[in-house]
Amino acid sequence: MGFLRNDVGAVVPPFGGEAFPWIGGDLQTVRHYLRHDAPRPDPGEEVLIDLADGDRLLAAFHPARSHPSKGCVIAVHGLNGCMDAQHIWWLVPEILAAGYSLLRVNMRGAGPARPLAKGTYNACAGADLLAFITAAADHDLDVPLFMMAHSLGGTAALNMALDFPQETARLAGLVTIGTPLDMMATSRRFSRHRNRVYGRHMLLALKHIVGTAPGISNETLAAAFSARSVREFDDRVTAPMAGHRNAAAYYRASSVHERMQKIAIPVLVLHGSNDPWVPSKTCLKLPVPDDPLAGVSVVVTRGGGHVGFHDSQLNWHIRATVAWCDAVAARG
Repeated sequence: MGFLRNDVGAVVPPFGGEAFPWIGGDLQTVRHYLRHDAPRPDPGEEVLIDLADGDRLLAAFHPARSHPSKGCVIAVHGLNGCMDAQHIWWLVPEILAAGYSLLRVNMRGAGPARPLAKGTYNACAGADLLAFITAAADHDLDVPLFMMAHSLGGTAALNMALDFPQETARLAGLVTIGTPLDMMATSRRFSRHRNRVYGRHMLLALKHIVGTAPGISNETLAAAFSARSVREFDDRVTAPMAGHRNAAAYYRASSVHERMQKIAIPVLVLHGSNDPWVPSKTCLKLPVPDDPLAGVSVVVTRGGGHVGFHDSQLNWHIRATVAWCDAVAARG
């Protein structure tokens, strides 16, 4: 129970340990996939964003239940997810009840936004996320803005903060959940034989995303459908579409673990010690910040899986995110 590392101390609530029957990293990881019981939110206000290259982004805005709101949380999904993923739906009641507004976003070409973009997102696609910061600021005026990014969405958000520091400074803080910091290490871990079922499921979803892209070339389609693993897919499809020579070059370019200390806004990294997809060792190696509410702070729970954290109250990471946002906002 509790934490393997906790840089922010009592700022976040205690993690109560993995709750039966969701014991172990795998069951923690697949709980929402098996149960599919997140409360369906109202559609929210549709937000459409035109990009300079002709693609469009899609999001949904939910105003806070209290007035004025305490801030706005921009929720970014993970790989093969979208704004209607279970882990995003679970955010809606808790974020709104905590006094924040919420912007549920689709990264480029994700979910219901697939017909709106010829391109697809990747771990380097931080530039696209800047548009959502502007949208949040336009919909909830003069309040602190936070980004809560899950899994690969967190990698994109961290790259955004590193590559566009001036624009990202509009955020009061960034929270990442189960995020790959070292993409090469994550690829090695995910490719292990014990993860073969995950790999098949993820590969089929990746092929569907590319296969339904408007105007996709026959060459890219052939490369996608011939891939036999996620690593092969990244080598033949993701990397070239992102402007990189191969998967290794893409992984090097998108990894942030050696640059984290250059981020100028407060960052909270939440990770489970038994995440079967993303190694926690990379998080544990990050230096402890002098100021837990100003630098890059790491919290690694004992257990929790990949974007799981299902204790007796379920979804500990949402409670932790709200508590941290409250503390950062209060400091001003």
